[in-house]
Amino acid sequence: MKQKELTQRLATAMNLSRTELTQLQDAFIAQIVEAVRNGNTVAVQGFGSFELKEKPARKMFNPTKNEYMEIPARQQLGFRPSGTLKTKINQ
Repeated sequence: MKQKELTQRLATAMNLSRTELTQLQDAFIAQIVEAVRNGNTVAVQGFGSFELKEKPARKMFNPTKNEYMEIPARQQLGFRPSGTLKTKINQ
């Protein structure tokens, strides 16, 4: 399901226009991004939690060039589904 279809389904279910719901989705995502960027974990009850994880620098072997490459450290967004979500999916 793509965002357009999700937006249409939610707009119908909540009796909102697609424009209003798109603004709501954008604001929701922006708040999650801002909170995670500031080092906070965002937990949505019944859905899951978003957090920033630190990936350390590491070396990787490139068989094409027959040499090791340095992969720099980076941050990665992690999502952990809640137990409720896992239960609903597995029913």
